[in-house]
Amino acid sequence: MRKSLLFVIALIIMAASIPAAASAAKQEDVTAVLVNGTKVAYAQAPITRDGTTLVSARETFKSLGLEFSWDAANRRLLGTSKETTLAVTLNQPTGTINGISVFLGSPAIEKNGRIMVPLRFLLDGVGASMVKKGTQLQVITGSQEKSPYYTALPLQITNTSVKNLGTETITVNYEHFAYDDEFYYWKEYSLVLAPKQKAAFQDAAAMPGDTITLDYEENVFLGRTIKSITAKEVDTPSKSYQKASNLYQSDNYYGALQNVFQKQWDDVVKYYKQELAKNKNVPLRIEGSNITYNSIGIPEANIGVTNLTGKRIIAMELSFSCLDSFGEPVNQMFTKSNRFSGRAQDISAESYESYTLTWTLNLFENCSKISNIKIDRVAYSDGTVWKRK
Repeated sequence: MRKSLLFVIALIIMAASIPAAASAAKQEDVTAVLVNGTKVAYAQAPITRDGTTLVSARETFKSLGLEFSWDAANRRLLGTSKETTLAVTLNQPTGTINGISVFLGSPAIEKNGRIMVPLRFLLDGVGASMVKKGTQLQVITGSQEKSPYYTALPLQITNTSVKNLGTETITVNYEHFAYDDEFYYWKEYSLVLAPKQKAAFQDAAAMPGDTITLDYEENVFLGRTIKSITAKEVDTPSKSYQKASNLYQSDNYYGALQNVFQKQWDDVVKYYKQELAKNKNVPLRIEGSNITYNSIGIPEANIGVTNLTGKRIIAMELSFSCLDSFGEPVNQMFTKSNRFSGRAQDISAESYESYTLTWTLNLFENCSKISNIKIDRVAYSDGTVWKRK
């Protein structure tokens, strides 16, 4: 099924032009969190990042009635109760509440051996409320059934799998939400689970923003949600299905997704600008080199490079010294120079990507290593040329 998404183009442009205002405002750090009047004893004090309060997960989960577990292989923490499952992966912009993807004010991080997670995300998951008094946050817990993510189904739902907590075999019906350049997509899947059985979702590892294939076409994954369970031909809907469906198709959700992409891209651009300066503004950084031999024993120089610029490179020239196994110069045949000069034409080195280029050293037959590699000229797709001074 699909729905028109023509307004996404305008939304992308709008999201890309709006600065992240949350991180600009100075916010007073939280010194204490009280849950139902009891101060949570933290080994690592709460911190504030991007206007979001992050708290140590283990102690906070316990205070909210959740069991804490750490999945080291996937760098993921889980908070579980009979009604609720929270899943958060380190450094990811989203977490899940009963399988529904929710954007975090700030990703979970590790600090002094503790996993720090956004407090607001936890409270939304368990239906708790919070007020701030000075530098203290006072949390009042309530029924987890009040959470908008409550399913009322006998399921434990993480970001990757679902487990049947009931006593009879059921069919779990769930949906993937995605979009391409023009349309929203949602597609239904089902899993048959015996009591206490767990199974992985389709595209279980996908995070919001990843590319997945639906009906043989690539789409951007938005999230998934349980729609219902079927037992003995009786279909029981999830109480949070409509909430999730509306969420994945809302302007706010897409705006948050595009802001995440924009921030990630801005961070990439900033990083490579710094790397370009470290590389003395030479557009290509040498990542390494080695010598291999072709089928007739002629040495070949393989040189790894990274494009540090925001422009596509279509050609380049470089030079390097050829040496033998003793580190002594190997001169080009009929000359007294051991410098090789080479050109790569018709390449397509995209911005910030790494490549390995190969040159056959026909006139340097005894070459077994190279040194002093220099990038001499670079031609960009926009017609401009960089040349070493």
